[in-house]
Amino acid sequence: MNILKSKNIRFYSTLFAIFFALPIQLAWLTGIFNWLSPFILLNSVLLLKSLVILNGLGFIIFISGIFHKRWFCKYLCPVGFGCDSVSNLSPRKNKYLRKVPALGRWFYVTSFFAALFGIPLFIFLDPMAIFNGFFSVFSEPLKWVTIFSFMGLPVLIAVHYFFPGIWCTKLCPLGGLFDDIYLLRKTAEKLFNKKQGTAYSATTSRRIFIAGGTGIIAGLLIPKFLQSKKEVKFRPPASLSDPMFSTLCIRCGSCIKVCPTGIIQHYSSSENVLAWMTPEITFDKGGYCKEDCNLCGTVCPTGSISPFSIPAKKKLFIASIKIDLDKCLLSRQTECDRCKAMCSYNAIDIVATQKSLKMKPVVNPETCVGCGACALICPEETIKMIRLETNIQVKNL
Repeated sequence: MNILKSKNIRFYSTLFAIFFALPIQLAWLTGIFNWLSPFILLNSVLLLKSLVILNGLGFIIFISGIFHKRWFCKYLCPVGFGCDSVSNLSPRKNKYLRKVPALGRWFYVTSFFAALFGIPLFIFLDPMAIFNGFFSVFSEPLKWVTIFSFMGLPVLIAVHYFFPGIWCTKLCPLGGLFDDIYLLRKTAEKLFNKKQGTAYSATTSRRIFIAGGTGIIAGLLIPKFLQSKKEVKFRPPASLSDPMFSTLCIRCGSCIKVCPTGIIQHYSSSENVLAWMTPEITFDKGGYCKEDCNLCGTVCPTGSISPFSIPAKKKLFIASIKIDLDKCLLSRQTECDRCKAMCSYNAIDIVATQKSLKMKPVVNPETCVGCGACALICPEETIKMIRLETNIQVKNL
C-alpha cells in the first residue's frame, strides 16, 4: 500500500509533530517528539545520571536504529522530511557531499563526552530541538528577537535548495549517532559470526578519540569559565542551577507552551548570552505559578526542569517577596487580607504591630515559595517579587 511507503509515513509523522509542537494545551503530550531523540536522551542521562518514564520512547528509537539503519530518519523525522522535500526540488546534484566531512559524528561524540564531564556541548543541534524550538515562537507575543532566534528550522530547510542533503548526511548529530550504532552492530556481527561487512576502521577510532578528548576538555573547562555569570533569573520550579540549566536547555519551548497561566517566556535580554531564549518566569504578565500544576517539569525532555510532584512543589522556591508596608491598606486601617487568603502555602499571616493597634502582613520565608499569587491579588500593588540569590537545584521530586 502507498500509505506504508516511508515518505508517506514520514509525511503523516510530520503532521503529528507539528500538532504536538503548537502552543496549545496538550498537557504532557506537548512537544512529545522531543522525547523520541536518543541524542537528547543520552546527553541528559550522561549529565544528570537519571531517567523518567518518557525516556523509554528514546530508548525504543535507539534500539530500532541498531537493527535498521536510520529508521527514525527514514520514517519519523519531521526535519528530515522538510530537508529532503526541498533537496528534491534543487537542480543541483549532491556529488559535493563526498568532500564534506561527517561532522554529525564529531558533534555527537564530542557532546556525549562533554556531558559526561559537565556540559552537553551540542545538544541544541538535535533536529527535534530545532523543530520544536521554531514553533515556540508562536507561544508568546511576537518580537523580532524571538523570530530571529528561532529561524533555524526554515533557514536549515531553505539551505537544501543550494546544498541538497547536507544536513541529514553530514551535519545532523542524531543521524551521526544512528550511523555509528548501526555500524557497531555490523562490526559485532563480523567479530562474533565471522561475517563479511563494514567494520570500525582506524579512522573511526581516531575520530572517537579526538572528539572524545575535545568533549572532555570542553566539559571540564567551559563550566568553570561560565561560573563568572552571577545573574539570577526567575526560573520555573525545580530548575537546575546555572550554568547547567542554560547549557542543558534545548530551547524547545515546551514548558512555555504548556504553562496554564502564561508566565513562562523566553529570556531575550542581551545581558547574558548563555541564557538567551531559555525559559524564565515573568510575574509582570498578570499570572502566577499555580499550586496544582507541574506540567513544566513533566514536558521538559532534557531534565533542565526536573520532574516534580504536586506535594513536592511546597519545597520548590522560585522567588521571594517584599511587602511595602507603607502602601499596604492595613497601614491605613482599611480591612484587607487578600494576600493571606490567596496564599496556598499558608506563608502570610496578618498580625498586630508592636507599637499600635494596626495590623500588618508578615511573610514566613520558610514556606513562601514565591509563586506570585499574593502580588497578583494585591489591590495596591505593594508586593514585589524578589529574585533568590541562587537557583535551587532539585532532583527526583
